[in-house]
Amino acid sequence: MKTEPAYIVIDTNVLISAGLLPASKTAQVLALAVEHFVIAQNQATWHELETRIARPKFDRYFGDTGRLRHLVKIAQSIQHFEMSATVAVSRDTTDDKFMALAIDSGATILISDDPDLKDVRMYKGIEILSPAQFFERFKSP
Repeated sequence: MKTEPAYIVIDTNVLISAGLLPASKTAQVLALAVEHFVIAQNQATWHELETRIARPKFDRYFGDTGRLRHLVKIAQSIQHFEMSATVAVSRDTTDDKFMALAIDSGATILISDDPDLKDVRMYKGIEILSPAQFFERFKSP
């Protein structure tokens, strides 16, 4: 019997942080998320990731090919969803796309370090966890 994968939404800041410092706790969080879930993305969240990771301020971390390697690594662990849900739950309306993606994908966890999302905590069965909270819950004993 084939089971449906469990999806998770990861905010752009967490995905980029995991690539900036490959030995960091955030990188471990990304590895744990990939081990236990399929990362949900949609056109809006992927576009944000591609444009933010391209910012010159990250040049010293990624070098010539680091950005592409990191994006490919993420792309190998994602499932794209069409955008259909609309929500208005965050103080920062640009963050609502992550909650909408969680609804569209059926994800029950959204990982974010963004205070505007973390303050929501829970919305329609979707729990917003910081990377540290996610790590504590899913790390191996």
